[in-house]
Amino acid sequence: MKYMQDVVMKLRKATGVSQEELAKELGMSRPTLVAVEKGERDLTVTELKTLAKLFDIPLEILLDDTLVPYEKVAARDFGEKAFQKFLHLVLLCIKYGADDDGKITKTKLAKLVYLSDFASYYKFLKPISGLQYHKLAQGPVAIEFFDILDTNESICVEKKDKAIMVSLLEQPDDGLLDKGELAVVRAVCKKWRKASTNAIVEFTHQQIPWKVCRDREVIPYALINNESPENVY
Repeated sequence: MKYMQDVVMKLRKATGVSQEELAKELGMSRPTLVAVEKGERDLTVTELKTLAKLFDIPLEILLDDTLVPYEKVAARDFGEKAFQKFLHLVLLCIKYGADDDGKITKTKLAKLVYLSDFASYYKFLKPISGLQYHKLAQGPVAIEFFDILDTNESICVEKKDKAIMVSLLEQPDDGLLDKGELAVVRAVCKKWRKASTNAIVEFTHQQIPWKVCRDREVIPYALINNESPENVY
């Protein structure tokens, strides 16, 4: 079951679990988990059952090899257009939300993307991407966010002190989003561009969608409609 490497890595990243934490839950060493994520080792039946229980996923779903790689999931569940819009949303949030040096922290970027998607739903009853956001310790984030930062050739990711900084290697075209969506992204980024990462994290923690959901749970877009206009972003 070599496809399981993709499943394990994406579940772990989506829920904010470190390799050390997941390895401990599965009763294995971190190097062993690394081997699983590289496709060099299969999970045992016992480990698969533990994984399914840990992430609250039926075992038969976990074993469905049509769920990976991600490109197949995107095409089946959201469509290629939705994934491309999410990618473009990420790129535009870097373009309009980065500091004067063109760089933005990974955590702050994730929050700008989340706020833009949910603000679009608040204003138009339609998110920009429609992808799922999970409640993590640093705030809501979509699993696809990590994949994009890991693989997209338009993005540079580098470590600066304790922060992960993100910047663009080439500028994106605004044209993939419609005028309303683009206006939302620019408004969100304008408000938060000069704010600290801690400030935007604290803001999302005070929002109703984050407060009412359980840890690692998918956050329904409709919850943003319970916010007052000044607290949408």
